[in-house]
Amino acid sequence: MPSVAALGLSLSTAARLRALAPFLTPSVSVNLILGGYHLMTGLLLGVVKYYQIHTSPSYTAHPYISVAHRAALMYGFASTQLAGVALLSAWSEPVNTAASIAAQFFFVTAVMTYATHGFLRDTTNQLKQPHKLGEKRTLPAWLIRVYMVALIAAEVIGCGVLCSGMVKTILDVLRA
Repeated sequence: MPSVAALGLSLSTAARLRALAPFLTPSVSVNLILGGYHLMTGLLLGVVKYYQIHTSPSYTAHPYISVAHRAALMYGFASTQLAGVALLSAWSEPVNTAASIAAQFFFVTAVMTYATHGFLRDTTNQLKQPHKLGEKRTLPAWLIRVYMVALIAAEVIGCGVLCSGMVKTILDVLRA
């Protein structure tokens, strides 16, 4: 009997799942699933951006809708890159998963923050004091600083852990 590939047919879903199962570790899965989430979020924010441009007298979207749109699309591609890096990481799966979750948490919350400011139209600079949230609310400066430091640490350290694990794997393979 000729193989599926020889017949020019694609693999069934079950066959694809069996082939991919060993590679779909929690860290890879988290990054791929959230990569899809970021991509869809970016596309939907693109619709909002178009609507705002279309209905604005100045033909512009709110700056934070534009930022959220671009950030979501970039985080989508960054997430797929992290999935590949996590796949090759030499570190344990709990370490890779923790690093992935740390980075992804702040990828998600950053886009949510940008989109929130874009929908509320409350600021064009979220780091400018007073830190507005809507028309009547402000956030304390210390909260913004803590969030920004945590974001920087989680994204850089999470990515750094995964990248260092990948480099270790590559060096181990080259030495073998």
